Amino acid sequence: MRTVVLRGESNRQQIVDDTGLSKATVSRLVRQLVEGGQIVEGPLVNGPAIGRSTQTLGFRGADDLVCGIDIGGTSTRFILTDHRARLVSAWRAPTAHGGTSKELAGWLTDQVTNACADQGRPLPTSAVVGVPGVVQADTGRIRHAPNLRVIEGDRFRRQLEAGLERTCIVENDSNLALVGELCAGAAIGAEVAVMVTVGTGVGAGVALQGRLLTGATGLVGEIGMLPVALDGTVLEDVISGTAITRAAEELGLEEPSPMAVLGGDDPGPRIRLRARILDALFAGCMACAVAYEPEVIVIGGGVSRSLGAVLPVVQQRLGDALETAPRLRISHLGDPAGALGAVAIALEAAYRELGAVVDASGDDELRRSMTVLAEALEGGAGRQSAELTKRWDRVRS
Repeated sequence: MRTVVLRGESNRQQIVDDTGLSKATVSRLVRQLVEGGQIVEGPLVNGPAIGRSTQTLGFRGADDLVCGIDIGGTSTRFILTDHRARLVSAWRAPTAHGGTSKELAGWLTDQVTNACADQGRPLPTSAVVGVPGVVQADTGRIRHAPNLRVIEGDRFRRQLEAGLERTCIVENDSNLALVGELCAGAAIGAEVAVMVTVGTGVGAGVALQGRLLTGATGLVGEIGMLPVALDGTVLEDVISGTAITRAAEELGLEEPSPMAVLGGDDPGPRIRLRARILDALFAGCMACAVAYEPEVIVIGGGVSRSLGAVLPVVQQRLGDALETAPRLRISHLGDPAGALGAVAIALEAAYRELGAVVDASGDDELRRSMTVLAEALEGGAGRQSAELTKRWDRVRS
């Protein structure tokens, strides 16, 4: 079943080649799955050998939808695909603020419902939502979401499930961004990887052997809480986009933005602020390095677009401090990373319902599908298509 699901369309000989099972065993298993309604047979077509015919095999519900949602402090990204990871619709909208959890859940539900209606399709069979907060894995309860407090607790998730009429998986946004980068971005092939997301807030996702490490209560990777001064200042107070903009305003900069602070080397107060930010970023990366020994630390989020010129400085400091330092990389997927990771987890859940166990970030065929999906999206993911293909070929070889 796993082979049929991942290939999208297959035949008996391909299943024999993929699994190593005998033709007789494959024929028996396929017959059972056809009779059970899980596999759908296509018409007989002429095969490569004279007098031989072959029959395509697909899985029931291949055209059903899954949904990945990434709720950010500023905007929310949505991606709809079918069960073969083919793009159906993708859009972004300003995150609805100022209302209750029910109103936010209703807004998200309306977005998805209207998009499905536009496509003439039913609601998704699986939905995964990335949130800017700590998520307890066994309960889905959300904590520590200072930039979107209405989602805290479990009421928001229940309201979202009621609106979409199915169970929703809620996951930390940095964790989902890391899954996206593992599938089709800067962390492809890494056994141990960390994703540091620097945007409205600061968080990190951690993956060991390609699987997310969340901990008992979801606190793993919450480096935004890391103290960086004895006065109680934490990392998020220094390097988040909100914190940098506030500090730039206090300096009286004409353009109070992360790019204005990090993009030059002007003397005076600006250079002191830049040095403080780099010290804090180094401290966060160093904490990740000594805690998990990752091969790569991917830096994403809105502020990452301002770090291109200064990231080599942090890399050098890590190299001076550690015998074997992780590679620092700016996210290759950019803003869609979290929503792409949400789609990958949603597909994993949908496949499990079909009886196929698939590793969202470690299965080669699913990663290939996610790479094609990333190429199909507009913006940063689309512009990276050639590089994604090259990187995929290196991993495959």
